[in-house]
Amino acid sequence: MRFIKMIGQRSETKQAVVIIPEIYGMNQYIYDWVDFFRERNFDSFCVDLSQKERVYQYTHNCEAYQAFIDKNGFMTYQEIEIDMLELRKDYNKVIVFGSSVGATVAWRLTENPNCDGMIGFYGSRIRDYLDVSPVCPCLLIFPEQETSFEVRSIIPRLNQKDKVDVHVLAGCHGFADRYGDYYCEQSANRGLDMVNYFLRKID
Repeated sequence: MRFIKMIGQRSETKQAVVIIPEIYGMNQYIYDWVDFFRERNFDSFCVDLSQKERVYQYTHNCEAYQAFIDKNGFMTYQEIEIDMLELRKDYNKVIVFGSSVGATVAWRLTENPNCDGMIGFYGSRIRDYLDVSPVCPCLLIFPEQETSFEVRSIIPRLNQKDKVDVHVLAGCHGFADRYGDYYCEQSANRGLDMVNYFLRKID
């Protein structure tokens, strides 16, 4: 596989998760999700959005976002689709997970028949791709407060989609990241509960 790299040792499981990071790269927040999915018997494959294995500090958000846009932006999903086809040879179930820009990229993968489920935290740019029609179950978790748009303005469109489960939790963009400035423990824990329920439901 050219674009996705496995994190951790391969297990005997037949379940895989493709983790699409935020603009900051493979930081500790993302490794915490790797551990989360490993404990639930998923092999984790992570996307290197920078292709340089660089990790940006949160204070370098402008530089990190520009690097993401320069690389391929939200069209990255097309490259991931190729690798997901390869994953299908070894795994019975392949789901995608993303936060922020990673959630929007993951959302664009939900029309692919090789995607068995999608989980996205605060994918604010999903608002630009509301015509996507998922063929798999999706869990979308948004914060009440986004600086760039009114979250609840897109909820009716998303609720019209049969396979999409949408939730809005208290807090700002980044509420699930315990290492960031906007961490909200209560909402982060509620989000984890929702992810656990979602994984059981699609099992």
